[in-house]
Amino acid sequence: MAEEANFENTIFYLLGPPGVGKLTVGQHLADMTRARLVHNHLWLNPIFSLIEQDGVTPLPKDVWTPVSQVRRAVFETLRTLTPISWNLIFTHAAVGKKNDADMEVANDIIGVAESRGAQLIIVQMTCAAEVLAERVAMPERRLLFKENDVDAARLNALREPFHPGHPDTIAIDTTNLSAKATAHRILLLAEKRRQSGQLLG
Repeated sequence: MAEEANFENTIFYLLGPPGVGKLTVGQHLADMTRARLVHNHLWLNPIFSLIEQDGVTPLPKDVWTPVSQVRRAVFETLRTLTPISWNLIFTHAAVGKKNDADMEVANDIIGVAESRGAQLIIVQMTCAAEVLAERVAMPERRLLFKENDVDAARLNALREPFHPGHPDTIAIDTTNLSAKATAHRILLLAEKRRQSGQLLG
C-alpha cells in the first residue's frame, strides 16, 4: 500500500485499553491519510496537568466534571468549525462492557461523524497481557500524563473489548504488530470494506 491513502471526510475511531498503541498508531494513520489527530488527552491533559496524578493512583471523581467541559468545547468546535474535507482520527481509552462514561464519549464521536456526513471506521485494538503491561510501563507515557499501572494493564488485556454498538467496526490484535504495521492493516481492511460497500458511513 502507498504511504498516503486516498480518504476524504473519513473518521477513524481507535479504541482500546491504555497502552495498546492508540496514539502512536493514530500518528501513523494521520501521516498516511492527511488527517487531524484528535487524541483523547487533548481534553484530559489541560486538567490532568493541574492536579497530582502519578499514573497509578485513582483520580478524584471531581476531576471528570472539568474534563467533560473541555471535551464538550472540543467536540463543538469539530462539529461547527472544522473543515468538512478533513479526515479525523479519534482515540479513546476504553475496555470492557458498556458504561455511561465511555458511551458518552463514543456517542460524541459518532455524533461528530453523523453531523459531518463522514465515513466512520471504528477500530477495536487489543493486545496480549504481558505485552500490554510492558507498553504501559514505558516511562515516556508519563510525559503525557498517561496511565502506568501494569497490574491494571494485565487485567485490561483479559477483559472483553469495549464496543460502542456501531456496525463499522474492525478488530485488530496489536501484540505482534508495530504501530506502523497496525496503521497499514487498518487502512487495508478499511479499503476492502469500502470497495465491497460494507462501510455504512
